[in-house]
Amino acid sequence: MNGSAPQRLALFDIDGTLVRAPSTEKRFALWLLLRGRIGLARLLAYAVFSLRYLPQYGLGVFAKNKSLLWRRTAASARSLAGAWASRHLRKALFAPCFKRLQAHLERGDIVVLLSGAPQFLAEAVAEELQVSTVLGTRCAERNGRFCLAPPALHRVGEEKLAAARALARQLGTRLSSASAYGNAISDLPLLAACGCPVAVNPDSKLGAEARRQGWRVMGAQAGGGSHAAV
Repeated sequence: MNGSAPQRLALFDIDGTLVRAPSTEKRFALWLLLRGRIGLARLLAYAVFSLRYLPQYGLGVFAKNKSLLWRRTAASARSLAGAWASRHLRKALFAPCFKRLQAHLERGDIVVLLSGAPQFLAEAVAEELQVSTVLGTRCAERNGRFCLAPPALHRVGEEKLAAARALARQLGTRLSSASAYGNAISDLPLLAACGCPVAVNPDSKLGAEARRQGWRVMGAQAGGGSHAAV
C-alpha cells in the first residue's frame, strides 16, 4: 500500500441529466422507426406488453416496456446503438453536465454512467463520451434475442443505489466521498447516499428535496427558475 487516497466516484445518470429530454431510448426508437427498423409487429408487441403489465406497474409500465426491441438480437442492438450515438448523441447533451463529466475525468475520478437506459444503449453513450464504466438496465433476453418481458434488472431507484454500493465496495472507495448527478425523484436514494449530490434539471419533487437538503442544483428546475451548481 502506498498510502494514497482512494479514487473518488462520479456517478452520472444519463436521461434528463447528461442527455436532454427526450430520453436516449426515445431518441433511439424514433431513429429506428424513421429507418424502417421498427415494423408493425414490434408496435403491436409494445401495445400487448402495455396492456398485459398495466395492472402490475400502472403508469410505470412504459418505463418497463422494451418491446420495440422484441426479437432483435443483442448484437444488432449494440451495432445500431453505436451508429445512433456516433451521429446524434453530441447534439443531445446537456452541456453544463457534460462539462462536469469531463472535469471529473481530467481530475482522475472514476466516472460511471449509472442509468435506467438499456445496457447496450448506455454502453454506446459511454463509448462516445470515453467513459469506461457503465451500468444500465438489463433487458430480458432469450437465446440472444430480446423477448416480450419486463427487464431482468431495471436500474432505477433502489437498484441504482445497490449498484453504486457494490461498485464502491469493489473499488475500495466510499459513497460518502462520491459525486452523484440525477434529475428525477427516482434518483433520490442514490443522491442521498453520496457526499456530493447534484440535482440536474430536476423534476418538481427532486427539486423540492434538493432545496430542503441544500443540495447543488444545475440547470432549470421544474416549476421554477434556472439555477447553477456551485
